[in-house]
Formats: sequence, C-alpha cells, structure tokens
Amino acid sequence: MIRGFYSASLGLNNSQTKLDTIANNVANVNTTGFKSQAASFSDTLYSNLQENVNIGSGSRVAGNSIRFQNGAMQQTGEALDFAIDGDGFFAVIDRNGNVFYTRSGAFSVSVEGDNNYLVTSEGFYVLGQDMNFIAVTDGEPAAMPGVFDFPNVYGLQLLGGSRFAETPLSGQAQPVEDARVMQGYLEGSAVDLVEEMSKMIEAQRVFQMNSKIIQVADEMEQTANTLRR
Repeated sequence: MIRGFYSASLGLNNSQTKLDTIANNVANVNTTGFKSQAASFSDTLYSNLQENVNIGSGSRVAGNSIRFQNGAMQQTGEALDFAIDGDGFFAVIDRNGNVFYTRSGAFSVSVEGDNNYLVTSEGFYVLGQDMNFIAVTDGEPAAMPGVFDFPNVYGLQLLGGSRFAETPLSGQAQPVEDARVMQGYLEGSAVDLVEEMSKMIEAQRVFQMNSKIIQVADEMEQTANTLRR
C-alpha cells in the first residue's frame, strides 16, 4: 500500500505543476510576444518483481519546455511598435549592462536630456543590429531594432514574461541579416486558449484520480491493519 501512496502523491504533485503551467499560459493569453510553456514528465525507477514483471513507482517533473511558434501579427499603426515576421529576437539591455532577448516589440521613448532612446516598458534600451542604442527623433526611430537568433533557442533561460537570457546551451546570439521587422505591428501571444483549457480539464481529472487512489490506498491500509489484530 505504501507504494500506492508514493505513486499517487507524485501524481498529485505532477498534476499541480501542470495546472500551474497551464494557468500561467492562460494568464498571458494577451501578453505581447509571449511563448507558451508545457510541463514534461519522466518515469521514476521500476521495481522487478519477477522475470518480465515490472512495477513502476510513479513519475516526476522533468522540466518545462517552451514552444516557440509565432503568434498572430496585430496591426497597431504605432511607429514604436515592432514585430518579427519569422525567427529571432529583439535585443535589449538594462542599465547594468545585462543583455536580454524578447519577442515583444511594444516599445516607447525614454527622454534623457537632449537625447531620446527607444526602450521597453521596463526601461531597457532596445539595441540595433550594431548593438548600439536606437535614438528616436520626432517620434521615429533612427534605425530598426536588431534581430538575433541562437543555435539552440530551446536552451534559452526564461526570465519571466517575454524575456530570455543567453546560456551555454543556447549558444551565442547571432545577428539575422535578412530578418523581416514589421513597423506598426505587434506579435500576439502564442497561447491557444482552447488547447490550454482542454489540457486543464485533463490535468484536473488526473489530479482527481490520484486523490482517489490515495483514498482507496488508505482504506486498504486500514483494512489490513484491522486484519492483523
């Protein structure tokens, strides 16, 4: 019975992780440039009872993977809105010199004395293809935002929202020379709400099933304890 408790409790934890991931996706259904995530799981060790008879001991969370399909293009007509039609990321830099990458092109202007610069909503400077700040004159950027890609985008570190950081697994950022950047457009969230709701129902049912297994295992344990007396 102890095995049943452990397996079902792992199942409850896994279902909760999946529900949390789905909830985060749903919460970002309107976030510009957001990429949905999916929780992945792997089997734990099997026990050999006899030849060709193996019993599993549940599963565990292997991690969250990011789905990099593009969201729909939304025309805004704003001169400071940009969207990438294809692969790649905009590069932005904070005031400490840390460079991040994003698909969200909802930019604005930072007025700094006599200079105006293109920035994100967090105040990070948007970088051009030459990795320099982009000046804004009379409401128009002096250059288009640069686009950069990675040998392995799935190795990027998700920092929250639509920001990513370079890692050894992702490889170094490389400029995309023939990137198509659309001014006056934003890339919508890549979350498919219908798909996420379907996954949520599935995860809820698995959660309920594991709860029932724990209840049944507890009843069986109580019965076994009664018989031992």
